[in-house]
Amino acid sequence: MTNAASKLSTLINDLARLIGKEKVAIKERAFDDIAGFTERKETLLSEFDAIIAVMDQGKLPTTLVDELNAVRAQAQENAAILQAMADGAQSARQRLKSISEKDLTTGVYQPGGETLMRPDAATFTSKA
Repeated sequence: MTNAASKLSTLINDLARLIGKEKVAIKERAFDDIAGFTERKETLLSEFDAIIAVMDQGKLPTTLVDELNAVRAQAQENAAILQAMADGAQSARQRLKSISEKDLTTGVYQPGGETLMRPDAATFTSKA
């Protein structure tokens, strides 16, 4: 294995370990850790790109290509999970906002049933 291929192998192994840690952090909802992993992944990928740029890609060992594909699949899985979590959080925020806004326009009767606790809110013509 050439020196460049050896460096690539090391980078791929580092990425695999980092993505494994990221998966654990996702499961544990350790979002501060995830942000740090993103920065480290970007650094490793830029080092990887620098080596690939000067290498004849036809001479890249197939084992490295297979390892890289496995790491890429794991990274895509983590990204999909993070995106789903972000989408879910956004939906929850929107739903809570909707519920909060509805609460501002809904009135209720006093315990005696005579008047609304919020006279400026929507009124009901009869009690259930």
